[in-house]
Amino acid sequence: MARFEISKKVVLINSASSAAVLILNLSVLIWLQQYLLKRISPEEFSLIPVLMSIMIFVPLVTMVLTDGIGRYITIAYAKEDDGEIERICSTMFPILCVAGLAFFFVGCVVAWHIDTLLNIAPNFVSDAQLMFMLLIFSAALRIPLAVFGSGFFVRQKFLLQDMIGIGCQLLRYTILFSLFFGESTRVLWVVVAMVVGEVVNLLISSVVSLRLVPAQRIRWKVFHRRIATEVTEYGGWSFINRVAETIRQAFDPLILNRFATAVDVSVFHVGGIAPRQLQLMLAPLTRPLLPILTGLYATGDFVKLSNTYLRSARYHSWVILAAAVPAIIFSDEVIHIYLDGKYEDAGVVMAVLVGVTVLNGFNALGPAAVAAAGKMKEMSLRLIAVHTVNIMLTVALVVYLQKGAIGSALATLVTVVFLEATFIWSFCRRVTQTPTSLWVKDVVLPCLGPALPPVLMCVAAKNMIVVDTLVELLLVSVFSVTLHFVLVGFFGLRQQDRIDLGRLAERLNGPLKKIVQFFG
Repeated sequence: MARFEISKKVVLINSASSAAVLILNLSVLIWLQQYLLKRISPEEFSLIPVLMSIMIFVPLVTMVLTDGIGRYITIAYAKEDDGEIERICSTMFPILCVAGLAFFFVGCVVAWHIDTLLNIAPNFVSDAQLMFMLLIFSAALRIPLAVFGSGFFVRQKFLLQDMIGIGCQLLRYTILFSLFFGESTRVLWVVVAMVVGEVVNLLISSVVSLRLVPAQRIRWKVFHRRIATEVTEYGGWSFINRVAETIRQAFDPLILNRFATAVDVSVFHVGGIAPRQLQLMLAPLTRPLLPILTGLYATGDFVKLSNTYLRSARYHSWVILAAAVPAIIFSDEVIHIYLDGKYEDAGVVMAVLVGVTVLNGFNALGPAAVAAAGKMKEMSLRLIAVHTVNIMLTVALVVYLQKGAIGSALATLVTVVFLEATFIWSFCRRVTQTPTSLWVKDVVLPCLGPALPPVLMCVAAKNMIVVDTLVELLLVSVFSVTLHFVLVGFFGLRQQDRIDLGRLAERLNGPLKKIVQFFG
């Protein structure tokens, strides 16, 4: 693993770049959702969550062929076996070309009959067809180019990848704003701008990735059955794994679309905006560690693997809890201020789903560690059981008890609390060889302890004052977040955290150095 870099500096740089991309996307998304919800009907707005729910299934179609490519290229790169990388790419590229063409043809047929699959208002059928075909084109192009996309991952050049992504996002937003203000406010333009940005990003990224890892080249008439079998076997179990996860994500809006109302679909989508963004907040902390997990497992360094799992869960939970405490307690106020009194039920949905996100933070790198270890079969069977129960609860609450979007959110929370937190998290700890007692000591207690005073403070503020303006909401939230991180600094940091802060303080100057030294 000589040329496979494991550096905290690299991790911090990659985390910072991921955070910058997240802030940019989040800022535009908040504006976009608010802009659309105030200017278009619930029937037109519901096209976004419904079509995106179908598109969640798209990667599943070719996951059997593509999902194992990155893992096996990473392992070959860590072992300095460029010949194996070339054999992987040469074997899989022609297979993926055929798969991409077949996928595009089937997608076009589905787009033509989209109104028979979904409950879409007649005047929006043509928009839905065009939107779906554009999304299918982008997804089909991504399939054969998957063999050239591992360069950023194995070289840990996420900063470069994010710079390309930001440039393409700016192109996307330029197109979107031009269409909104130059033509009309239509949900169609959201997809048009998105697809153009994704295609440009995909083409540029593929070229740069090839330069980072030149061994990702194609030698025609080269086919290794062993490679194809290994990649597809890994991808097959990964497919089952993702199916179970996709069911949980996609079935809520689809069930609401069929058995509730367009308002319920919109309420669930709006209530899920904050939880989705909180989940995205995990990406800057998780993404740089994914190739490192594969390298640690390949070399059998379980001490570092367990330590990485514990520290990442701790850091994730600190970040998520800091934002989640005011988000849950003031969820009704957030929705009321954000949408001027519309979709009031979204506040309850938001509070429930943010709670789910908080729980998932305690097992932040668990699924990634399982994937790095190749334990996809065991994980897949567990996920199928858990998410099947989730669907059954959702159907019971939405179809039979008529609880709408709130019932759909409650079904997810109940499943996570009673099944996922015990059935799946324990498996992830076994894979990383982490004792439960150590997990409680190094993750649960250091995270829940500092969160309790901010909870009490927010509850008191909610009962004592009326928070009905954005400024008031931001002031209370900032005070809560500040209190949370101060308490983390005093009571939550572990010994290794303080050692790292001490090393960081040596490189800083001025007031910031004194603050870091104080907690270190």
